[in-house]
Amino acid sequence: MIVVLWKKWLLQRCSWAPTVSFIPILYLLGWLIVQPLLLLPYEIALHSLSLLGTVLTFILFLVALPSWAKYRWRQGNPFISLGLNRFSSNSAAQIFFKTCFLAACLVCFVLIPLFLGQWVEWRGEFSLATIMNGICLGIGVGVAEELIFRGWLWNELNCFFGFRKSTFFQAIIFSFAHVGALEKANLDFLELCLLFFGLFLLGLVLALRRVIDHGSLIGCIGIHGGLVGSWFLANFVFLDISSEIPTILIGPGNLSPNPIGSLIGILGLSVILVNYWKAFAIAGRPFNGERKASFKDAAP
Repeated sequence: MIVVLWKKWLLQRCSWAPTVSFIPILYLLGWLIVQPLLLLPYEIALHSLSLLGTVLTFILFLVALPSWAKYRWRQGNPFISLGLNRFSSNSAAQIFFKTCFLAACLVCFVLIPLFLGQWVEWRGEFSLATIMNGICLGIGVGVAEELIFRGWLWNELNCFFGFRKSTFFQAIIFSFAHVGALEKANLDFLELCLLFFGLFLLGLVLALRRVIDHGSLIGCIGIHGGLVGSWFLANFVFLDISSEIPTILIGPGNLSPNPIGSLIGILGLSVILVNYWKAFAIAGRPFNGERKASFKDAAP
């Protein structure tokens, strides 16, 4: 019965409704699943409960993805549509490490003026456990967010709007999702604009990276995970970064600044975007979805 209702929901006449409501429904289910933990006699921090709910949401997303690909995209294996089937090749490993290195270079680029202004000091002490924590964090966030934004979401938008418009729309949604997560940071209008624009550029860079890699997400995961992991290691493991640094140099976020919204970060992303745009003309585009394509007749 549940399977029949799920299939009808995926193939309903109002084809955009599942796309809009899919992730919110999963978040709601993840939140409901973890609520009974509050009844336990042990005290659980709210941020830990929220993190657990987010992890469960992503697990539910992975569970639902095969049937989504089967009924919405007419694909028996969702990993083919997402380009994850190419992860086993030697070239995939090269792409991953090259894009991770590119992300680390961008973080170092942001740190240069901070060193010159003497706002940064070397901690001198770190452990293998904290380094592995940063690496695992980068890979985890990179895989999860790229599967959702450059994988599932971009495929869905491409069926509605075609390649060009969906490329910009996914970057806009990606930006809003991350800016909205910082609602408690009390950012002013200029900081919000800088962060939104930096995230928008990152969304475009990651989209073009997938095109260059002929539909594979491996390069996107390398860049995204490399940025998250490198900044975590720099900010929380290797360096003591002053809280008095101007936002325009380190990015908005108060105690946990996002370098993507800094002037240097935006400049670096712009340079990468221009180079990727040139490579995009050579690589061609991997998607064939047409504007407002029927989910019953067309797959991304």
